[in-house]
Amino acid sequence: MWKVGAKLSNKELKLTKLSLMELRSLTLCWADVLEGVVAAGMLDKSPDVAGRRKRLVALCQGLPEATVERAGVKHLAFKVRKKIFAYYAYDHHGDGRIALLCKAPPGEQSQLVDADPERYFVPPYVGPKGWVGLRVDSPRVDWRAVKNLLFVAYVLTAPNKVRKQSEQGKTARHRDRRRRPTKS
Repeated sequence: MWKVGAKLSNKELKLTKLSLMELRSLTLCWADVLEGVVAAGMLDKSPDVAGRRKRLVALCQGLPEATVERAGVKHLAFKVRKKIFAYYAYDHHGDGRIALLCKAPPGEQSQLVDADPERYFVPPYVGPKGWVGLRVDSPRVDWRAVKNLLFVAYVLTAPNKVRKQSEQGKTARHRDRRRRPTKS
């Protein structure tokens, strides 16, 4: 490799320019291939991608002080008071999955992945910290599992004051369900 500030001969400069030009053309070709794959709709053939994304956003926005922000081109970050508790990942680094990545309690990740490896997985980067991935591109999504994962991730991340608000709201809703008037 060349040292910073070292003078290159004309021959070395030509080789450097050539390799950079070749690299650019290869990168452009590879980008065209990837664009063709996405245009062919491999991920877009997943059932109702936009509808599922909207439903995830609605679930998260139903939690006290939860916000949704863009995290890249097609990814979303779900936060409570600037702390991330979940991600919506669309084909993260070309992995071919549309998934929800959530913070999980200790031991939960391995239990879920071992029980159902088709649905759950260890996500890159945050997986070693205990996060779990749930595929939302499968033909059928278990929305009860999605809600549970999101709520647990939210509770693990939210400050005590906010957490108590959400837990009080959940128990109040549960009490209201039990006190439904009966028909006479």
